[in-house]
Amino acid sequence: MAALAFTPNLHRPTIPPPFSSTPRTPRPKPRFSLSPIHSSLSLQPTFSDPFVLQLAETLEDSLPSSSSSALQQLRDASSETLLSTPWPSRKDEPFRYTDTSFIKQSQIKPISHPPQSLTVSADTQFPNLVIVDGCVAKQESNLSELPDGVLVGSLVDLFSNSESSLAKRVGELMSSGEEKDLFWSINGIGAPELTVVYVPSGCRVKSPIHLRYLSVEGGEKGSEKMPISNPRVFVLVEEDGEVEIIEEFLGGDGDKCYWTNAVLDVLVRQGGKVRHSYLQRQSFNAAHIKWTSVRQVKFFAPVPCYYSVTSYQNYIKLRKA
Repeated sequence: MAALAFTPNLHRPTIPPPFSSTPRTPRPKPRFSLSPIHSSLSLQPTFSDPFVLQLAETLEDSLPSSSSSALQQLRDASSETLLSTPWPSRKDEPFRYTDTSFIKQSQIKPISHPPQSLTVSADTQFPNLVIVDGCVAKQESNLSELPDGVLVGSLVDLFSNSESSLAKRVGELMSSGEEKDLFWSINGIGAPELTVVYVPSGCRVKSPIHLRYLSVEGGEKGSEKMPISNPRVFVLVEEDGEVEIIEEFLGGDGDKCYWTNAVLDVLVRQGGKVRHSYLQRQSFNAAHIKWTSVRQVKFFAPVPCYYSVTSYQNYIKLRKA
């Protein structure tokens, strides 16, 4: 066999001449003025979006401090992220075909308290949890058919003792996920409470769990007022557990204007199974932004090891021309 010889082609980089000893006039530093979102946060020396900062400050002011350490940690982390996150435009690849400018031009109003009196039609045959403007409505929900050990509801109601081992695990697992985008953080800072779905090891939930999100408060058509709700749900399925989640988003009266900015964060341990369905039936004058994150996690004590991570997001915007 003939031998082939290759002569390498070496490229010698040109060495630039030494720097001149003549002092150079320093460039002026950029000037900008930012008002802090929260007194506990320190601003970083970076450019920020004034609209995003104002929105974050408005969300923080509308909600009282949470008795849940997990939710408070989520709010603090989201506040830090929003300090340097701009509002997306069509120039950003994820929003190339999604125009969110009409949200920015609206009068956004946080919803801090859901309506006190409410009647929701029970048009479902499955165990269901009703979430009204981001808050759990226990009186309108029906969770009587769930197996023993399965927990569905508000984190504060399920774990009255925030120092319980399961409550701590939920907080740690929530904070272990990677950072997402602007709307994920807006939800984190504006979520009035945290809804939890917990499936213990080896438990198979035969009937789907129906999460029914209802948007009640809204602005009149043409008023440019857009109340925002930030429902947040965390699903934890232990080893060999199995559950089906149905998410249904419903609107209130007629063609009101509102913004639903929802997040579903799912964490599945080894051998677990989760089936997910999604229905969206809201006003055509509403904005609907939805994050769904699914993580598969295997634990090797004391440090968790991620062997597979899958995340996907759905952005749906409905508005009449």
